Amino acid sequence: MTPEVEQAIAEIRQAFSEHTVEVQPESQGGAYIIVHSLPIGEQYTPSTSWIGFLLGFQYPHADVYPLFMDSAVRRTDGQAWGTGLSSPVCWNNRNTVQISRRANRWNPTVDTAATKLAKVLAWLRSL
Repeated sequence: MTPEVEQAIAEIRQAFSEHTVEVQPESQGGAYIIVHSLPIGEQYTPSTSWIGFLLGFQYPHADVYPLFMDSAVRRTDGQAWGTGLSSPVCWNNRNTVQISRRANRWNPTVDTAATKLAKVLAWLRSL
């Protein structure tokens, strides 16, 4: 893994210290990251899920996009996924719900993988 990816993993572990962070290196210097048991909101069942993403070798010069969560997650109101969420999507040999929240103004001097994950969690909870 590149030093930047390793640093991002350390930041994720610190920011989400109450959660298990699973790391699987990938061949180009990036890593597949899964953060477990994240609270995604009472409007979902279950109300917690893992969220995963590829932290590419280009990091921090590339957005962390897309993100994924467990395909077992459903809306409690029974409605279909809205804008920004789609399922089923296969990611890293898992059936998932894809979370499409692109940062069009990604700034590597300010934006981090940890802050991106926090923003995505806040967005999920706001739906």
